[in-house]
Amino acid sequence: IGNDAAAGEIFNCVTTKAVTLNGMAQLCAAAAGVEPNVINYDPKDVPKVEVKKAFPFRPIHFYSSSAKAQAVLGWSPKHPDLAAELKERFAYYKSIGRDKKEMAFETDDKILAAIGK
Repeated sequence: IGNDAAAGEIFNCVTTKAVTLNGMAQLCAAAAGVEPNVINYDPKDVPKVEVKKAFPFRPIHFYSSSAKAQAVLGWSPKHPDLAAELKERFAYYKSIGRDKKEMAFETDDKILAAIGK
């Protein structure tokens, strides 16, 4: 990226405000104009469900921070309003027909069944 301070480092280039996984789901749903139905679970409660590359809604708060990128690289987000950016991205997503693409939720269905939802 043209900055020697970045060599060998890992940075999160995200908004300057922390967002939990539940918060991100809520923001994405709002951008799509729908009401989210977020169900949190503990992965230990679904040991019989084979999950490849799972990214469960964790029972803890989890977020990414851009503080390191700001401090080390002098970086700042060009689009600090995450809600507005997600709404714009969703509009683009729809404009190219991606909202019509078939989606698979087999793993989600197995997890929900395992936790009785």
